[in-house]
Amino acid sequence: MTATDRARPISNPKTSTPRRLAEDEIDIGMLDRFVGTYLRAAYEASYADFEALLGDNAVPPGYLSILTLIAHNPGISQTQIGRKAHRDKSAVTKALRRMEDEGLIRRTRLDDDRRTYVSEVTEKGAELQAKLQDKALLHVSRLTEIIGHERHAMLLETLRDIIENLPARPEP
Repeated sequence: MTATDRARPISNPKTSTPRRLAEDEIDIGMLDRFVGTYLRAAYEASYADFEALLGDNAVPPGYLSILTLIAHNPGISQTQIGRKAHRDKSAVTKALRRMEDEGLIRRTRLDDDRRTYVSEVTEKGAELQAKLQDKALLHVSRLTEIIGHERHAMLLETLRDIIENLPARPEP
């Protein structure tokens, strides 16, 4: 634990006058080393750029991943989509229902397992997925311009390592 990790004493409102801190006075403590701080900020900046590229074709987060998985894997199950898109079951269910209502996908219940639905894209869904993919590739190019090819590859590798290994660690 370092000095910046220790909580600062809270000022006494009876003896001090509150004032607005200048940006360079703000102490973020351990947040400077907390990966989640930067993952969240990077995701938000990245999605804002992607959404701006989409313009009138803007879609909720997750649509590109889910539509791409379905377009490339007709007959993929909801559980498989969740695992490959790294999304929880309720988020996938909600997105699939919405996509079905919008005519982007068809979901079919399996005859041999009535609990399982499989999905396939419609023509409308395939067209949207292609548009999203074109913009996603442009977005990837923009990100790569910022950090370079080597660092982009290292970033992806690092993120995959976190995803694959962190949940497997036992709690202290």
